[in-house]
Amino acid sequence: MRPPASVVPRPLLSVVVPVYNGGDRIVENVEVIRRAAAGDLQPEDVEVVVVSDGSLDGTAERLLAARSDVDMRVIHYDRNLGKGYAVKLGALAAHGEWVALVDADLDLDPAAIPGFLEVARREGLDLAIGSKRHPDSVVDYPRSRRVMSWGYQQLNRVLFGLHVRDTQVGLKVFSRAVADEVVPLLLVKRFVFDLELLAVANAVGRGRVRELPVRLEYRFSGSGVGSRAVARALVDTAAVFYRLRILRTYQRKRRLVGPATRPDELPAVAVLGEPESASLLDYPSLEPASAGTELLAIAGPGTRPAGNWVSAAVPYFARPEVAAVVVPTMAPADASTRERAAAAVLESRLGGGSRRSTYFPGNVRVTSDYPTSSVVVRRTDWEAAQEADVPVDRLVAWLAGRGRLTVYTPDSMVVSTPAPLFGPHLRKTVRHACARGAAARATHGRSVSAASTLSLVPPACAVAGLSLAAAGSRAGAPLVGVYAALVGGSAALAAVRFRSLRVGLLAAPGLVATQGAYVAGLARGLARRS
Repeated sequence: MRPPASVVPRPLLSVVVPVYNGGDRIVENVEVIRRAAAGDLQPEDVEVVVVSDGSLDGTAERLLAARSDVDMRVIHYDRNLGKGYAVKLGALAAHGEWVALVDADLDLDPAAIPGFLEVARREGLDLAIGSKRHPDSVVDYPRSRRVMSWGYQQLNRVLFGLHVRDTQVGLKVFSRAVADEVVPLLLVKRFVFDLELLAVANAVGRGRVRELPVRLEYRFSGSGVGSRAVARALVDTAAVFYRLRILRTYQRKRRLVGPATRPDELPAVAVLGEPESASLLDYPSLEPASAGTELLAIAGPGTRPAGNWVSAAVPYFARPEVAAVVVPTMAPADASTRERAAAAVLESRLGGGSRRSTYFPGNVRVTSDYPTSSVVVRRTDWEAAQEADVPVDRLVAWLAGRGRLTVYTPDSMVVSTPAPLFGPHLRKTVRHACARGAAARATHGRSVSAASTLSLVPPACAVAGLSLAAAGSRAGAPLVGVYAALVGGSAALAAVRFRSLRVGLLAAPGLVATQGAYVAGLARGLARRS
């Protein structure tokens, strides 16, 4: 007998609380937020979703252990990707008719949430947002931040036509429609996700916004605003403008993704693989591997899935043609220097090539070749693959060959330690490239993606430049110089992303070696006869 599905709760309000290294008081702070946000509502009308954004100080362990005592849901993943990513995951996981966002540090008084909710419901708003510049706000934060905030809002008014005085306060309440239609489109992971939320909502017709007063006591407990953070925020702001007004990325993604589906029941899912995986998951209907569930969640050896791994995948199975859902694989923060350097190469557009989306969150799409050890898959498709003796890392390509679809979603992840630089990483690169070359030969080039082609351009330029320079041509030096600049820039980004100069220094030769190994493996695969 198939295990029964779980009925999805429909509370009035979901409170999403992002946290990074919340310290010893995190559980107490969440309880304060829960009580303040509930106000006069009944307990069943409120849910709290806490998202631990790669915390390293025991925050996740404290939250997971306290789930039986404190009424909250916990989503944790082992890689810090930024507050914007955490907020998006929490909002997508929320079940409430309204969603509130509030920081875990209590700089902002969560007691304002019931008032925000009441105004939003009464006036039919899309978003009720906190504003430091509201005349009734009580704020205590540095003058330098006041000046920067004012200047930034003037910029946003010009670029996006947003008629609000403050986009950046971390206290907001928005409707289910915004959660379903706007949040899935968001791309910013760190600095300007508040702006992106408002700008995209306005662009898709969800622009009924009202600013409300807040009480802010700035304790310097959150992230500081240094020159580097300001520069990154301005770069991200320009990127949002470029995607929204020039590329129209959000509009195109909206046509592809459509509104998020809200199933009335969640199907039972059996978890196979790592025994610890099930204890990490925020999903109400998990069954043992022997249960006759329609869906299987296969956790690869040595992996740790994000808490929302299953819940992020399940909605896509509403389409019967979808056989599997895959997510990116990220390196853990506590990996060794060589392992993090390998991850930096894989997450780079230069070294990752066609594999980059496997290791770095991209955009939701259908994929036809995705080597991974972790996948959520229909039982019937998995059993058919087992009968055909298909290994899990070739499952997606095998399914595509049978006309079955696999969806890639960046809205979750599994964390796994990559093979370290140099030897183990390069051997895996050669194996992957051989498989790609063999597939290209078998399909007469139809399996070669744009990403694969583009990944060959930089080494081709370097080889051409060196050949020209050896022949005495002056045209060779500029090509080699451009290649060196690309490698150096990618290595510098790796040093910033992984917060390690040693990672950046290793990433530079790692990129060059990876490209050489990829070209050699691809050539071997193309030449190999079946």
